[in-house]
Amino acid sequence: MLEKDEARARIRSLRSRLTPEEKEEKSLAAANQALRLLAGCEKVLCYADLPSEMGTGPLAKLLKKAGVRVAFPRVEGKDIAFYEAEMEDLLPGSMGIREPRCGEPVYWPDAPVVTPGLAFDREGGRAGYGAGFYDRFFDREPDHPAVGFCFEFQVTEPLRLEAHDRRMDWVVTEKQIHDCGRTLENGKKEDSFGTAARRKGNLI
Repeated sequence: MLEKDEARARIRSLRSRLTPEEKEEKSLAAANQALRLLAGCEKVLCYADLPSEMGTGPLAKLLKKAGVRVAFPRVEGKDIAFYEAEMEDLLPGSMGIREPRCGEPVYWPDAPVVTPGLAFDREGGRAGYGAGFYDRFFDREPDHPAVGFCFEFQVTEPLRLEAHDRRMDWVVTEKQIHDCGRTLENGKKEDSFGTAARRKGNLI
């Protein structure tokens, strides 16, 4: 098992070597991968990327073109709330992250959440930045399908998780979609284009 702090340090080092051109190329490739999973949705919750993160600009554009409504997070105290907005209208807010500046928060309880993180594993484990914003959001609204979005090199060996850590249902990179289907009560696995889609509402 890989400790989350070790994974964070490793991935920060790898991400620091990416050039802007590499980030742009990989972000477009990842957006096209994610579109395979999300194009049939009515609504999607999506993070706005920091310079070192997988870019979400191309994904937001493709989703808009497909007729999908998109909302972005804003930090409000110790929590995040999502607001429907155009990505180009976001402004720097908490910790320099681009955020919506006005409007009313949305409540889209079964919309997929495109989720940032420093490291992910193939079973859906996630090491975030340590502040717990997304874990608390998923704790409040647990029915959202969770979609990790990252560079392929951020997918690691299994992470040692804590009880409060929310596993991702899928992890999307520039190379592929990692299906992290959960085990159901009957012992069977969910699949990305079947059981999980039907069980979680508007996905696919």
